[in-house]
Amino acid sequence: MTYEGKMTLVEFMEARNKADKLMSVKGWNRMVVNIAELRSMPMTLELIDLASDLSSDLPPSTRIALVVRPDQIKDAKLVERVAQIERVFLTCFLDPDEAALWVKQSPGRQIMERDRRGKS
Repeated sequence: MTYEGKMTLVEFMEARNKADKLMSVKGWNRMVVNIAELRSMPMTLELIDLASDLSSDLPPSTRIALVVRPDQIKDAKLVERVAQIERVFLTCFLDPDEAALWVKQSPGRQIMERDRRGKS
């Protein structure tokens, strides 16, 4: 999924809910979410709420690669940490190709790669 332009928190939540439903209907458990072209992001506290809500909406086998710009990395890393605390396997990337490769890996290999990268 790719998000572009400006999005309010309500629009962001609606898009996330649609993605959750699509994943459920299709039986998917992996997704690349590209927000690098998003011009506005929710505030930090709103991002924390979004990340913590993921665990209630998604099965534990879900893997999400979040693609961001360098200026979004600070907030993206916060989302990543909160999601992982909530037991959602979400990892941030600057490169969309690297993100796509990561979601295609088996879960065991993903854990090894993340540990090798210093849990970044």
